Amino acid sequence: MEYREFITQVQEKGKLASFEEAEATTLSVMRALSEVICRERAVSMQPCLPSELFCVLEPCRPEVDPFVDWQTFIGWASADLDAVGMPDKTLGGLDLFAVDAADEAMRRCGLVFCVLKSCMDRSQQEALARELPEEVCDWFRCA
Repeated sequence: MEYREFITQVQEKGKLASFEEAEATTLSVMRALSEVICRERAVSMQPCLPSELFCVLEPCRPEVDPFVDWQTFIGWASADLDAVGMPDKTLGGLDLFAVDAADEAMRRCGLVFCVLKSCMDRSQQEALARELPEEVCDWFRCA
């Protein structure tokens, strides 16, 4: 699959406003993956990915990072989302935009995962899923 087609599919599946928004979403999720998966897994994905996306995975660690949880992953994946709002004093100062941003980040991970899975065979999908944090693995499998 070509880069532009990959990003366009993310945009269409998520009904995102622009190609640029879909591109930022895709790159954020791919950067999050690069922090979690091992180099061997990234290399195995190279034939499935456009080169512009594979290059994001190149700096992967030699081994899977077992200390990354879903919250850390979603933090990386939501780096480009607007998650800053005005504190709501009635709820003790909680930032309600940040709560919504986490939900939106999970949805966007699912969009990218869906398109990514369409490029991979079943064995590659399962190998990748095993390297993801438990909750992220569930999002990936459900995408």
